[in-house]
Amino acid sequence: MTEATQPISVPLDGHEAQASRVADFLEPLPEGATAPEINATCDTGCVSKVISVMRNDLGYVIKRDWRVVLCAGGTKRRKRRVYILVSRPSDAQQTLFP
Repeated sequence: MTEATQPISVPLDGHEAQASRVADFLEPLPEGATAPEINATCDTGCVSKVISVMRNDLGYVIKRDWRVVLCAGGTKRRKRRVYILVSRPSDAQQTLFP
């Protein structure tokens, strides 16, 4: 009595869309964000891959630095890598020549 239902097709989320979300998240944070903070907010799947594609393929300038964070319920401290957005890609001159 029930009809066969079609599976819901979810649009693919490419690296460009993920990079845009990550850049929008990092832009107002001059102190940067850790990989878990980025993943929790932007749902990238693999933060290191998205950061790599942003830097190497898409033209974003992202600085890496270290920040001391609290862990173990606030009783210990350790260094964590943070990512800081310096600039977005610009095509102002890339369209000058065919």
